[in-house]
Amino acid sequence: MRLFDLHCDTLYECYTKGVNLYSNSGHVDLSRGCCLEEWGQVFAVWIPDEWRGEAAFEHACRALRLMREIERQSEKLHVLQANEPLPHAFPPHTCVGVLAVEGGAALAGSLEHLTDLVTLGVKMLTLTWNGENELGFGAGCDRNRPLKPFGRQVVREMERLGMVIDVSHLNHRGFWDVAETTDAPFIASHSVSAAVHEHPRNLTDEQFDEIVRRGGVTGLNFAASQLGKTTFEQIERHLDHYLTRGGAESVCFGCDFDGTVLPADFGGIEVMPRLYDYLLSRGYAEQCLDRIFFKNAEKVFRKL
Repeated sequence: MRLFDLHCDTLYECYTKGVNLYSNSGHVDLSRGCCLEEWGQVFAVWIPDEWRGEAAFEHACRALRLMREIERQSEKLHVLQANEPLPHAFPPHTCVGVLAVEGGAALAGSLEHLTDLVTLGVKMLTLTWNGENELGFGAGCDRNRPLKPFGRQVVREMERLGMVIDVSHLNHRGFWDVAETTDAPFIASHSVSAAVHEHPRNLTDEQFDEIVRRGGVTGLNFAASQLGKTTFEQIERHLDHYLTRGGAESVCFGCDFDGTVLPADFGGIEVMPRLYDYLLSRGYAEQCLDRIFFKNAEKVFRKL
């Protein structure tokens, strides 16, 4: 099977804890992931809410440079450079990595830093984490606080630069302010459905419908607090709800590997072939599953 996953925090673990990307006890490593026939992986540099100002920007840059060092040491990893498109055909049993930053605090309030991140190969920015930053307010804040003027500037500049705008973790009002600010597609890289399980991080049906209408995508994550519980059956409930709302070409995976706690029997990325087989046994067609596991996420970066 093929997998293109829109969100993991593995790079943050490598940067802060010295985790070995080739083999480790976490959720993602090359030795397990490269068993997949084709594998695209978005590696996000998480910016915790206590990181602010130039320190946040420097942390992001150091982590991004570390990924380049890791790439030089492995023949099984190719990380896209600035302005480099996805390969026409993915090399088999190799990770095609896409760099992202999870938290607009990494910009330290400077539009110039957005260009700096692009130069380092960043193709996607999650505007907030759960708290407040220079752009706006996360899901842990008052849901009615608006996107800040700098946040609107960032959204417009991301559209101009061809970056992927990610609204996961953004509060409710901020989501609709993004929709008002840009006509471009945007994504929720790792967000499940509030209609299936109520949680401040989850998307309402209206939000999901807006992402679908624009041609964006939403990645299902595996966080128990947002799913309700982390089981194949509960993941299927969120998936099926999105599909019933016209999401056949808009739902994918952003599992949040190494950013959440998983059941022991999941392990990590090696659970994905088992989840694929489970959904196949439930009657999902192979063509549908290939879109959900690979093509829908892939198309986000084909458009850059």
